[in-house]
Amino acid sequence: MLLSIVGYVLLIIGLVLLAIVFIPYSYHVSGEYFDEAEIEGSLSWLFGGVRIDFYKGSDANIALDVTLCGLTKKTKRGPGSPGAKSEKKTEARKKGKTVRSKQLAGLARYFDRDVIQKAVSAIVKLLKHCRPKIVSVRARIGFADPMYTGLLYALKSQIYLLWHRYDIDIQPVFDEEIIEGRFLIGGGIWLPYLILVVIGFLFTQPIRNIFISNFRRKIKGGSLYVR
Repeated sequence: MLLSIVGYVLLIIGLVLLAIVFIPYSYHVSGEYFDEAEIEGSLSWLFGGVRIDFYKGSDANIALDVTLCGLTKKTKRGPGSPGAKSEKKTEARKKGKTVRSKQLAGLARYFDRDVIQKAVSAIVKLLKHCRPKIVSVRARIGFADPMYTGLLYALKSQIYLLWHRYDIDIQPVFDEEIIEGRFLIGGGIWLPYLILVVIGFLFTQPIRNIFISNFRRKIKGGSLYVR
């Protein structure tokens, strides 16, 4: 009986983990600027069953809502909220920053040309996968000096081929100094692809050499980082 219960629990945990990995995530970010700036966005999973929403208005506060199967937890953070920095937290962060600086100094010796090339290649793959499928921009931009507005108009014509697939409309304004508009960005993320890219990066020759070097150093009792 006990083994059956344990088996069912493990099965449920396994199904949840598979769902977390294989069910895609979707995101959207939108904002506008008309005298005041506003931005909001969301990250959802399980077809909206799990959702994180945030909103940032013209004030310094950030509203964050977490929804789980219809139940919503609302939070709000800003300069006067309980989440504001205290002196102790500031000191702890300074100490942590010093430690991280020393660790980064130790890791910097591994950043040769091959490692940087592999890292850039992996980052490009991740960015391509996460790039938005929906982009909508409506903006009116004008500078005090019409020359800069003319440069914007020329740039708009030159890079049209890069954004023609998206719904982007930027109108240069020559007789007024103005920046206003709104945007919407939306897309999806499939976690297995991200995991495969990261694993592929870790198994490249330069990264394997770093792991082997660290392993040998550890066996000999050496330090991995400069302290």
